Amino acid sequence: MNKVARAGSAISARAQVFPISGVLLANLAWGIGPILTVAIDMSINSTIFYRVTMWPLVLFFIARSRKAEISLRILRSAFIPGVFFGVSTIFGFMSFTNTSIANATLIGSTSSAMMLFIAPSYLKEKITKLQVLCAFSSFCGVALVVVAAGGGGGAALYGDILALINAVLWTGYFVATKKMRTEGFNTWSFMFSIALIQAVIAGAWALLTSKDITSISQRDFLLVLTMTLIPGTVGHTAIVWAQKFVAASTSSLICLLGPVISMCFAWAIFDQRIKPWQMVGAVIVLASLAGVVRYGTSEAAKADMLRNADPLLNSNP
Repeated sequence: MNKVARAGSAISARAQVFPISGVLLANLAWGIGPILTVAIDMSINSTIFYRVTMWPLVLFFIARSRKAEISLRILRSAFIPGVFFGVSTIFGFMSFTNTSIANATLIGSTSSAMMLFIAPSYLKEKITKLQVLCAFSSFCGVALVVVAAGGGGGAALYGDILALINAVLWTGYFVATKKMRTEGFNTWSFMFSIALIQAVIAGAWALLTSKDITSISQRDFLLVLTMTLIPGTVGHTAIVWAQKFVAASTSSLICLLGPVISMCFAWAIFDQRIKPWQMVGAVIVLASLAGVVRYGTSEAAKADMLRNADPLLNSNP
């Protein structure tokens, strides 16, 4: 193999590793989110208010330090994904309070299946039969993890509908974000813009519906700040950055790893017992997602990642 061929192979390998690592990092950061939410004493409405109003401030200082563009042009361009994101925040949290956690989690996970149908039409991504098979088996694994956990009933049609709407909104956000990143919008510029729109939409809703908005303690403040920095800034920024280089259908399927990660954090932090069927489900999810990563990204790497190899390898956001 000559030097040019070896160099091309090395670039291809590195171009695949970094973006997939970004998606995995996002899921790892998101996995701690439910743990932090449970630890907060305030109502979920107040938690959302402080979480979404803190985030634009954090992202503003990061964007300025990175010399990223902050302008009305970017804000206008990010309006649609920002609205999807903000409204999804409301419906997502409402679903968990109006139906069982098992139903809300499983129905929310259908956004990954929706992406398999949308990606070929709107994003021109090729979906293989093997990818569909891996998606189906990973969804079955998520079902095992969630249902085997139990956690009581409380399922209700109204809450199930809210969870389904949230799944549709999240899918819309995912597609819109992929389009903007493919068009070359800077990660930090985009993140600040959608965070600002989310703060207006979800923040206003939380302020109007909260009954303990002034009861935030120092402990709760630190927990919300941690939620803003880790699941918010690290999680969302990592996946938005990676979306420029990873097929949306692939990254959305990898997000099915979330319930497994949350289960592991709950076991490590709260000593919650992991049931045998949950372990089986976790193994199915991990094996299926390994197939998604192995067989769902190679074509995108050749066509898309290599085209962006130089900015990617130089950590251009």
